[in-house]
Amino acid sequence: MSLLILGLALPFLACRGTGEPRASLEVGTFWTGQAAQVLQRELIRISRDLGPMNIEVRTFGVAALSDYLSRPQPFAEREPLDLAIVPHDWLGQLSQREIIAELPSERTQFLRQKLVAQALLAVSDGERVFGYPLSAEVLALVYDPAIFPYPPRTIDEILSARFPQGVLPFALDISKPSALAPLVGSLQGTLIDADGNLVWRSNSVIATLERLRPAWGTTGGWQAFRGGDLESLQVQLYAEGKLASFVAGPWLLQALEKAGRPFAVMPIPGFAGAPAPARALVGYQCVVISRESRWGDLALEVGSQLLREETNETINRATRRLPVLLRSYESKQGLITGGSFGFLRALEQGQFVPGTPHWSEELQRAQQQLKSLASQDRPPTVARESGLLTGGRQ
Repeated sequence: MSLLILGLALPFLACRGTGEPRASLEVGTFWTGQAAQVLQRELIRISRDLGPMNIEVRTFGVAALSDYLSRPQPFAEREPLDLAIVPHDWLGQLSQREIIAELPSERTQFLRQKLVAQALLAVSDGERVFGYPLSAEVLALVYDPAIFPYPPRTIDEILSARFPQGVLPFALDISKPSALAPLVGSLQGTLIDADGNLVWRSNSVIATLERLRPAWGTTGGWQAFRGGDLESLQVQLYAEGKLASFVAGPWLLQALEKAGRPFAVMPIPGFAGAPAPARALVGYQCVVISRESRWGDLALEVGSQLLREETNETINRATRRLPVLLRSYESKQGLITGGSFGFLRALEQGQFVPGTPHWSEELQRAQQQLKSLASQDRPPTVARESGLLTGGRQ
């Protein structure tokens, strides 16, 4: 899928000469739906300001975009991407393979003045910066304030509360390391070692699952932890008053608001007696520039324009991600709903994922373990659970 955007405004320096070809940029993204539409509209506006130029937006699946970028560009059979929107934890591998360009120092200075400090750290390797952060995302706990008049202090407090018949206490997507990470980290003491690698010990994961087992001990409980289109199921159960709390991302705020049932949002609490606090992993969506881009200066400017306050707030409002610009936290337009504040607290208390070269590989291994667990139609026994997570055969 692609959209061709024609810029019609004043000439840009890259294509100002009368004998030079018209500038043409290829932008790759795995965003879909409303997020992709908003990106396309904003790029149309940018192209009108910078043109004359052509911008083609090309959409990929996540795996397809990762594969496309991981191979040397340009390709003999197709045009290379000039820019791409990627998760910031891809940056380590992409920079190590010399696929993306380092931002010039004058661009870096611009980011230091405009960005929340953590957002800049997420796209940096020491003093080198490899992308423009667009938005942040973090998981938090959505809960029913009618059942919990005060924010629950621990997961144990949630699981031990008395609920009306047919109401599940808690749910999360058991196939995603990011959902379990705050709880696993609270038992381990950390999720990230000194070199920026993922710490994901099987015994800590098993201990986490055992502490959560009461949540799926009721009829239908296991189904709220695994399966296809799980987010929609969890929102539906919550809207029907059948789920008291669940782990969710800010992209579900719109669905929760439409459901009409009161809800509150807070950082994910840890287990009672855990040695460390529960800290959710913070991720960023960012724009990177290809080292092989023919229009490198123009690509850098387009990436920078996506961080204009109005443009960036428009993207974040539409995609339900969280702001990265300092001014957004001072603007009522940047923070529309009460639920946003709960996610911002989770963002403030969370820890950003390092963009080290091996992080994505380690996370994929953890996800494969959890997917084998989530593939079980019934709650696994402790022995079966241990076998699935350690690679043993039970």
